[in-house]
Amino acid sequence: MRTGSAAHRRRRTGRTEEEIRSLKRKALVLPLVLAVFAILAVVMFIAVDNRDIFSLDQFLHRDLYNVVEIGGVRCKRRTRIKSYLFMGVDARGKVGEHVKEDGAGQCDVLELVVIDQNADTYTVFPIDRNTLTEVKSLSSEGEYLATTVEQICVAHSRGDGREISCENAVDAVSNFLYGQPIDGYLALNMDSIGIINHQLGGVTVKIEDDFSQMDPTLKIGETVKLTDEQAQNYVRGRMTVGDGTNAGRMRRQEQFLANAQPILTDKIMEDEKFLRSMYDALSDYMVTSLSGKDISKLAKAFRSNEYFEPPEIKGEKSRDDLGFTQLTPDEEDVANAVLKLFYEEV
Repeated sequence: MRTGSAAHRRRRTGRTEEEIRSLKRKALVLPLVLAVFAILAVVMFIAVDNRDIFSLDQFLHRDLYNVVEIGGVRCKRRTRIKSYLFMGVDARGKVGEHVKEDGAGQCDVLELVVIDQNADTYTVFPIDRNTLTEVKSLSSEGEYLATTVEQICVAHSRGDGREISCENAVDAVSNFLYGQPIDGYLALNMDSIGIINHQLGGVTVKIEDDFSQMDPTLKIGETVKLTDEQAQNYVRGRMTVGDGTNAGRMRRQEQFLANAQPILTDKIMEDEKFLRSMYDALSDYMVTSLSGKDISKLAKAFRSNEYFEPPEIKGEKSRDDLGFTQLTPDEEDVANAVLKLFYEEV
């Protein structure tokens, strides 16, 4: 009977008894595999829900719907954000002239311009030169050697005074801001301040510090439309000016930039090619990755976008072993700054 039945099945299906049993085993395995995958998926998402969504990012090497957690806030990066790092380098003369003798200069000024192309807004975010963060040390050929925590201003000095220095500074700023991408950079030697002032027709400031030792023409309490030489002294002066601190110099730099901004905006509104002409005038004192197209985009943003106040990062100031000031940033302030500049809550 069994033989007849098996023979009948062979005639009907064209398969042997063993082949039929094998197919049945496979048919049982498939639901089992699917069940295991389902259980794993449930366990994984329960684990993610009990911790945070960033653990899923680490597992998949990408985030889920671009959602991350920063400072305890679940958020996603806004689309069409562009950021450009502007640096004022403590070096004299034309770019690269004194690198072999004196080394590449440090960044006395670090300003990150962030443009939200969807919201039509922009801001200029200043970063204290003494902020402690991870900075790469490089060989003379630009090869990576090590990473140390030190003042962010020294990142530019770890290089050739040109592209390698600028890219190292960009890396340090990006790292400080939780790895945010930076789309371009522009570095100017401090000798460019006089040229900028000249191009703008003179920037007006109120003198709030004692310049008597450095430049007696800058009298405390007076409001002065700066000559090119005065602008240089006003922005660069530190040791013999006021209290001699970098905080005082940063305040003057920010005042100069804040007062220069409306003049620059007016110039751009009057002539859309003005920013490009300034770019050309500064070329000998500049290292940049920005193209003419990028400059045009910046000009458009300054002309038509709404400006919003940048976030502030406070911190604890101290002295390093050599007596130089260093700022340990408040991590909550850093997280809030990154959120405000680049993200939106979800």
